[in-house]
Amino acid sequence: MDRWTDRVVLVTGASSGTGRSIVAELSKYPLKIVAVDREIISIQKLSDELQSAVAKIYPVQCDFTRESEIVNVFKWIETTIGQGVSVTINNVGTSIKSNILDGETNDWKYLFNLNVIAVTICCRESYKSMQKYDITDGHIININSTAGYTMLPSPGEKVYNSSKTALWYLTEGLRHEIVHSGSKIKVTSLNLGKINNEGVGSVGENKKSILSMKPERVASMVIVALIQPSDVVMGELTVLSVGETLQAYPPPNIIIN
Repeated sequence: MDRWTDRVVLVTGASSGTGRSIVAELSKYPLKIVAVDREIISIQKLSDELQSAVAKIYPVQCDFTRESEIVNVFKWIETTIGQGVSVTINNVGTSIKSNILDGETNDWKYLFNLNVIAVTICCRESYKSMQKYDITDGHIININSTAGYTMLPSPGEKVYNSSKTALWYLTEGLRHEIVHSGSKIKVTSLNLGKINNEGVGSVGENKKSILSMKPERVASMVIVALIQPSDVVMGELTVLSVGETLQAYPPPNIIIN
């Protein structure tokens, strides 16, 4: 982690669960961590708890469904810290159970706004920040889910599935565009199985599952991605609990006479 010393690391969705654990893990290193989420009180509390940490924590409030607020986060970093973003960890996201057959359109829009559009904006603004400050070795890590390439079994989870599949393609597409531009900025998709995460809703009933990872395990995988040699990128990193499988199978519910 030495090469990231005194550099800006942006963590979105930082107020609870996985995001909170990522900030806590990163705080062990001499970094400038910009912890962003809608709940400023929670982020401020985390910052206070980590006052004795090696890193400097900057709590910033942002509603990620509003493009102007996301853009303002990057402006704030530039004017307040005086640096560009070297690492972005896109952890912001949500899960809502909503059927395709009778679900609410607003729920679908919210899912895609937060899980896809907000992350896309953060990727764009991160790249612009790195370019402006000549950060040639930057790293963008998108926290995704195995739901991006496997079908969750329970009713009401298919739109969530779709948003995570979109995020998978977005991340690979970002890598394509960066390579095409001639940049050496790294892009990683960290694909997670079930997480014992207070920030996740009821999808898969993860909070009740025995086979679910602690958020701290995810944070350690972020470090693994960041410490790779300059000529190596972990493009895809899938992390499961021991005993968990990628594909879950629903119980049969159709009886043929």
